[in-house]
Amino acid sequence: MRHTRSHLLPAGLAAIAFIALALAVTNEAMLVSVDLAVSDAVQAARSPATDWIVVLVTLFGDAVALTLIAISVVIALLLRRAWWAAAMSAFAFITTPLTVKLIKLLIARDRPTADLYAGVESFSFPSGHMTNSAVIYGALAIFAAYALKGAVQKLPVAGFILLIGLIGFSRVYLGAHWPTDVIGAVILASVMLFLIAWGFDQVRNADRLAKPFALAMLVMFAVWAVYGFVTLEVALDMYALDVTPEGTIEVEPVPQE
Repeated sequence: MRHTRSHLLPAGLAAIAFIALALAVTNEAMLVSVDLAVSDAVQAARSPATDWIVVLVTLFGDAVALTLIAISVVIALLLRRAWWAAAMSAFAFITTPLTVKLIKLLIARDRPTADLYAGVESFSFPSGHMTNSAVIYGALAIFAAYALKGAVQKLPVAGFILLIGLIGFSRVYLGAHWPTDVIGAVILASVMLFLIAWGFDQVRNADRLAKPFALAMLVMFAVWAVYGFVTLEVALDMYALDVTPEGTIEVEPVPQE
C-alpha cells in the first residue's frame, strides 16, 4: 500500500476540524450573527433574472444527477481494473449520504427557509447537497489529476473546483443553507476525498485512465443536459422568490402535501 500515512493523517485532521465546527454549530450563539450577515448579503443580490442560472447550478448537485455520475465513475474505473480507486470511490459515494443524514438527525439544525424539504432533509447541517457534490465532483477532479498530464490536466481540475464552489454558493443564495452548513460540508467531504486519493495512489500506470475518465465525462455532460432540461422549471418554482409588501425578498417554499 502506497502513501497511506500521507492520506490518512490529513483525513484525520479534517475529521477533527469537522467535529469542532459541528460542536460550534450546536451552540448557535457562536455563529448565528455571521451566518445571518453572510446570508443576507448573498440573498440581497437575488433576482428572477439570475435565479435560473443559480438553480441550474444547484441541480447539478441533486441526488439523481450525482448518483448517475457516481455510478459512471465507478464503472469506468472497474473497466480499467483500477480496483482500489473504484473501491474507495464506491465506499465514499455510498457512505457520504448516510453519514450526512445521521449528522443531520443528531444536530437537527433548522434551515434558513422552513418547509423547503421534508423529513431528515429538513435539517440544515451539514449541507447534503454540498457534501455529496464535493465528494463526487472532487473525485472527478482527482480522476483527472491522475488520468491526464500537462496543461490538459489543469482545465478539468480547475473546472471541478469552481463547480463545487458555485454549488456551495447556490445553496446560500437560494436560502437552502447557512454558510456554515456549506463550510462543514466541504470539510466533511475532504475526509472522503483523501480516502479516494489514496485509492487512486494505488493505481499503477495511471496514464491508462484517460479513456475511462473521458467516458465518465461524457456521462456527466449527458446527465446535466437531460436532468437540467427535465427538472429546471420545477426547481425554479421550488426556489421561487416572494417579494413581501415591505420590499424584502424571501424564498417561497413549495407547499407540502
